[in-house]
Amino acid sequence: MKPILTLLLTSLPFVLNAQTKPAAAPAVEAPKLTEQQVSSVLGQLKLLESDILAKRGSNLTSILAKLNAALASEQAAAKFYTDCDLLVNSERKEESKAEARARAEQIERNLDRKSKGGGKADDDGDNGLALRFGLRYLIMTLEAHEAKDEEFKKMVPKLQAYINDLVASAPKLKGRAFGMIGRVCGGNSPVISAFQLDRYLNRKGWSRSPTDIAGFYSATIFPIAEEESKDSLPALWDARINADATFRKEDMTEPDFLLWSQNELPSLRWQRATYLYAKGPSAINAMADMLKLIKDNPTHADAPNWVNELRILVNQSSPTPATSEADKPSAN
Repeated sequence: MKPILTLLLTSLPFVLNAQTKPAAAPAVEAPKLTEQQVSSVLGQLKLLESDILAKRGSNLTSILAKLNAALASEQAAAKFYTDCDLLVNSERKEESKAEARARAEQIERNLDRKSKGGGKADDDGDNGLALRFGLRYLIMTLEAHEAKDEEFKKMVPKLQAYINDLVASAPKLKGRAFGMIGRVCGGNSPVISAFQLDRYLNRKGWSRSPTDIAGFYSATIFPIAEEESKDSLPALWDARINADATFRKEDMTEPDFLLWSQNELPSLRWQRATYLYAKGPSAINAMADMLKLIKDNPTHADAPNWVNELRILVNQSSPTPATSEADKPSAN
């Protein structure tokens, strides 16, 4: 069977024009193919597509096997990460053996920051554990990219299990360790560069960041729950807020976390209420949550805006138009 380009060139009456076309020339019309030519080209494309998918699947299966093997232990994860870094930054850049050895030793020193004494993590956290979380999320991201719609929806429990484990391990993921999780999946990741994975990591409805708790819910969990089970949305929002608060408590100083609890946490709960008003199972319950939140946080900077927003929603739901000035939305 002739290649596509050869087939077209020998079968179609092309007329080559050597003159330069003006910039405003109309688009070239598609050539008219015979039924035989259409059938031949489409047949070749089908064969090529099957070959591409087979090779692509085989390649990703091999990569996923290596990534899963690196999850076996912290030592395996560290060695895997080091090997990828050396491949990308030493072998491909043709560093000297001395430079490569120095780089490997530096990576090992950076990774060898384990939990100390009594199971408590030091200020830098546990980098080995962080690496495993980063690799685990990278595997999930690759799986999400390849998953069809129904398969993608079934990934929610796996993502929720990841979130639960991430939050439970928060005490060991401080400082350098927190940054290490992101480096495994980030733009300069030696793992991604070593296997040239960047084009396999962009999936609509999936966060690229392995520590983006808000994104896990807003991009993936909430939209799927809207389709599959609206009744679960209030509990999912509670889980999202609790996970965020728990993780921040471990990562922030006590004074900073107190400020976050006073300022950002009420705002997050307002987001929950307005979201559930629009998309949840009960707009009435969402309104009740809004009212309670305003009562509990009268000194919050956003409280006046919350009052106005809720007043508008109440007036929109009123059986009769607002008649008194007090019941009308504020001009501010």
